[in-house]
Amino acid sequence: MNTSAQVRLEIAGRVAQELLSSGQVREVRLEGALACGFAHAASDIDLRGIVDGDPPPWESRVVNGVRVDLQATSSRSNEELRHLLRSFEVRRDDLASFRRVRASMHDLMCLRTAVSYDTDGWRPVLDTKELEGYRRWAVADQAEVAASLAEDLTGLVEDGLAEPAHVVCRKLETCITALGCAANGYPVLGEKWLPLLAKVAGALPRPSIGTAQAETWEWFRPVQRRVTRALLDCWPVDDPVREPPALGSPDAGWLPQRYADGWFLRRGDIHLPVTGGQLLGWLSLVSTDGA
Repeated sequence: MNTSAQVRLEIAGRVAQELLSSGQVREVRLEGALACGFAHAASDIDLRGIVDGDPPPWESRVVNGVRVDLQATSSRSNEELRHLLRSFEVRRDDLASFRRVRASMHDLMCLRTAVSYDTDGWRPVLDTKELEGYRRWAVADQAEVAASLAEDLTGLVEDGLAEPAHVVCRKLETCITALGCAANGYPVLGEKWLPLLAKVAGALPRPSIGTAQAETWEWFRPVQRRVTRALLDCWPVDDPVREPPALGSPDAGWLPQRYADGWFLRRGDIHLPVTGGQLLGWLSLVSTDGA
């Protein structure tokens, strides 16, 4: 934790004490990057008060030259958000719950990072089951982002649009980094913090994705391996390795996805159901040239 983070953590504690003493809140939480120990010289402090009834219209304040952003959330809204972390009921033929959770991923990240203030300092808000729930949703969300970017790449590469493909490759590198952090049990923070977070999380280095070998799609294999292994970290498979389904080339834009009703290989709008053993067989096909 650098000096900027230490200063802000001390200010956050003072403001939290004031809010609790005022009787306006039942709990005060610190959220975001600072709650994870990251801050820079211009970072704000994100505090959230949990209140009974309707949230008051708080305004932000400046303390010792540092902006403190204050938000209030009702106990009911807080419980509804935590409820999302207690199950993973996503079926391929009914993605309504997945869409609802994906729309709430920023709020869930804030909840995942949240630490609550008491006389002994700051303590984590979520329990072990809720932490695992966030991990699964974050991995599934980033796998969905990767699949969407891969769909763009297949079209761009097919039409030889090199410059847009380069932009999408950079976005995909960021997505894979975030996916690795999530798979290792860490929150998906803003992009600027991902390099630091990846080191703390012990995630693999940021991949370098390029389309120089577009005619074979072997350049895409690191993406397939990283996505597959992240999903397998959350949903382990101990089935015997089986022959995967015939996909033509195993490299051409295919990525795995895991829903409550099983495993799928996806390319664009095509979702092909596979067994755990078939997934492992497909992974072996795209793992012939290293990690």
